[in-house]
Amino acid sequence: MTKLRTVAVAIIALYAGNGAAAGLLKISDENTILVTADEVWEEPEQNIFHFRGNFELRTPRWAVTADKATVYGKMDDLDRIVAEGSPVQFVFQASAAENGAITEAEGRKLEYQREPGLLRLSGDAMVTSGGNTMRSSEILYDLERDKLEAGGPEGVRVTAKPKPAR
Repeated sequence: MTKLRTVAVAIIALYAGNGAAAGLLKISDENTILVTADEVWEEPEQNIFHFRGNFELRTPRWAVTADKATVYGKMDDLDRIVAEGSPVQFVFQASAAENGAITEAEGRKLEYQREPGLLRLSGDAMVTSGGNTMRSSEILYDLERDKLEAGGPEGVRVTAKPKPAR
């Protein structure tokens, strides 16, 4: 049996500037993790949290929004997220040392493994970074190495934005 637990809900205003994706990552404290949803229940013995309705999880470097999600591990040190939605959205910002680029991803289902930094998207999957977009039914993205793999019955579609000529 699961126990219902009260979850503190923080409200954050999205900031104007570099678009909605950049606004998702605006958190005042480098160590803050914010989670909101309509409902939550916990399996305390396994450190598993189930969220339903308007799920949003934000950290200073990445964020997820979905209709429903399951978070594995402690909330302050999570292992994995499995989320579903129409669509699930994921935003990731590389560190300043890595150029600070923002990557946006979406699909109907998402699995994110924090260590080793793998993002798996399925169902109308799309990843956009630096003006380039990849679409496929399934995409595996290694965030740490900035490497993509994609495929599926519909194939892969890549739209590249060429750099201006000098």
